[in-house]
Amino acid sequence: MQNEAGKMNHKVYYRIFKLILITAILMLVILGLVVESYHYYKDMIVTSEQNNILSVVTTVSEQMEGYFEKKDHYLREMLSEPQFQEEFSKLTKGLVKEVKIIELLFKLQSQEYIALELIDKNGSLLKAYTNDPKYIYNMGEDIKNAVIAGKETYFIEPIGDRSINITHPVRIEGDVLGFIRMKLNTDYIFNTYIASYKLNEKRYISLKDRYGRLLFHPSKEGIGEDVVEVRKRQYPDYDWSELESIVQRQINKETGVAIYHSIWHGEGKRIKKISAFTTSDIGDTFLIVNFSVDYKETTSGIQGITNVTILACLLLITTGLVIIGYIYRVEIKKNTLMVETVYLNELKEKNALLMHQSKFAAMGEMLATIAHQLKQPLNALKLSLYNIEDYYTLGENNEEYLKKLMESNYKFIDKMAKTIDDFKFFFKPQYEKLEFNVCEAVNFAIDLNTARINNLEIEVNLKGTRNLTIKGESNVFSQVVLNLLNNAIDAMTAGIGKRYIDIDIKEKEETVIIEITDNGGGIQPEIQDRLFEPYVTTKGDQGTGLGLYISKNILKEKFNADLFIENTKDGMKAVMILPKGGSGVHEQ
Repeated sequence: MQNEAGKMNHKVYYRIFKLILITAILMLVILGLVVESYHYYKDMIVTSEQNNILSVVTTVSEQMEGYFEKKDHYLREMLSEPQFQEEFSKLTKGLVKEVKIIELLFKLQSQEYIALELIDKNGSLLKAYTNDPKYIYNMGEDIKNAVIAGKETYFIEPIGDRSINITHPVRIEGDVLGFIRMKLNTDYIFNTYIASYKLNEKRYISLKDRYGRLLFHPSKEGIGEDVVEVRKRQYPDYDWSELESIVQRQINKETGVAIYHSIWHGEGKRIKKISAFTTSDIGDTFLIVNFSVDYKETTSGIQGITNVTILACLLLITTGLVIIGYIYRVEIKKNTLMVETVYLNELKEKNALLMHQSKFAAMGEMLATIAHQLKQPLNALKLSLYNIEDYYTLGENNEEYLKKLMESNYKFIDKMAKTIDDFKFFFKPQYEKLEFNVCEAVNFAIDLNTARINNLEIEVNLKGTRNLTIKGESNVFSQVVLNLLNNAIDAMTAGIGKRYIDIDIKEKEETVIIEITDNGGGIQPEIQDRLFEPYVTTKGDQGTGLGLYISKNILKEKFNADLFIENTKDGMKAVMILPKGGSGVHEQ
């Protein structure tokens, strides 16, 4: 009996031991998986953040490079202008005190510059255009090099003005008469290309020159100095080898990411940072663009989930599969949210790219419209000038005739000035939604296209309510109307016979309806259902496919309105439906 009891006890103890062992192993396995999962998700979050901030610095770098190239190209173009060369030559001889084209450039873009300097061939200042009444000229290393080499120089001043300098020699008939130096304002560059990103004390972008000297940093400390030397001086007891290695990679023009130990300004506590960096070229030199974020702040989102998971593991014996199922559902939801977040980010980036492309497309169309508007008065002015030339060549003596010619010239010039003023208003930002007359806004868009309309002999008929007003940005509304008019005009370019565009403004109880109808042949059935998709065009290689897409988006965002397109018997009808009191989207 004792042997049997002993065997039974042994079996019971064995089963208990086996259950305890299995439970312990299961707990260890799950705890191991939890720890591994924690590190996996943490690494994934860190990698995702690295990719995000690398994308930001790459975008900032490309935008700044485009800005620097534009400024450099503008200087080169200006130097070849005969008017500039003549006035600069007189300036070097003391015959004039101003160079008008430089003065005009500074007045138009003064916020972009610390100064525009005109310098003689020996490096002495001839004239400086600046808003600083206490501005002091500093020849600097770049002007010294330019005087010696007689060629353009690109230089970053990390101290003093903290400017980015582009210097070009002024050559007239092969001889260097002097130099022009454009000192770009880094505060303007920061506000234009960096400030739009959501930054704080533990998430910031810094700029350095090619030697690792700080040009911009939110702490304002160590500006103009080597960043590694500044940190070593501030915290001599810390190991700065990681930062030193990263800065050396940046100086070598590498693009990449890194994790390193550093401090936050004002705290003095050693922490981990995540960094992404690249370079932005300026001629033969470059800026280092660096984005730093707090490592702990980046990974803090996972800590709560980890604590809950560990607690669930301690209660595993009583909760069992329920906890496992719960964790599984939580992770599925988390992954779903992450996928949705990535999708939304990609969608935002796509829309931003389309808006960016649309700006260039709109600019091209505006330039063509301006050219059409100015062509007629310019031709008339040219003919009048020929008549004046004949007047003097033939020795005529008719003062009244000459006076009439001059008066007509003044009228042509006034007409061109009015055209330019109209287009300035057309693009001027409006920060308040004010009431405007719908008919006047439509007429404004028609006036901007008068040259093309007259050239193609198109009859434009505007009818309907004349005194109807709505709230919004009138010039933005006119842009949409202008785009629809351009589409109608483009459709009738190759046509023959009578051409017409009918515009009807209707007032309903809660809405305003504007119909624009043409006889340009209409839209091909195969693309009619896709007209409001980006890159879908009826103009072949001549169109961008963004006009209707952007117009519909503008109406929705700015006026809570909608746009419809349909074929008619002879052409196409565009219908805009705008709510009077800000009601929802309307169906036709």
